[in-house]
Amino acid sequence: MFKEATGGRRLFPGQEPVHEWATLQHGDCVHVWSNGSFLYPAFVDLCADNGQVIWVIEHGTGSRRLFVRGDPVTLYTS
Repeated sequence: MFKEATGGRRLFPGQEPVHEWATLQHGDCVHVWSNGSFLYPAFVDLCADNGQVIWVIEHGTGSRRLFVRGDPVTLYTS
């Protein structure tokens, strides 16, 4: 499900980030990045219809996190 490259870094060669959060659905697997660094894999819990707010659940810890557009995060689908 979540693939690691050597050194613990996850790589997304040629993969575009999710530009429209509204396209994500409950249960989708995403990788959360901030400022060019991988933070953690997560599952989409809830996404606002307008794509401006998203809740994710961090894989491994179960922590629920809220992001709003403008936060310094980038999401990639796995």
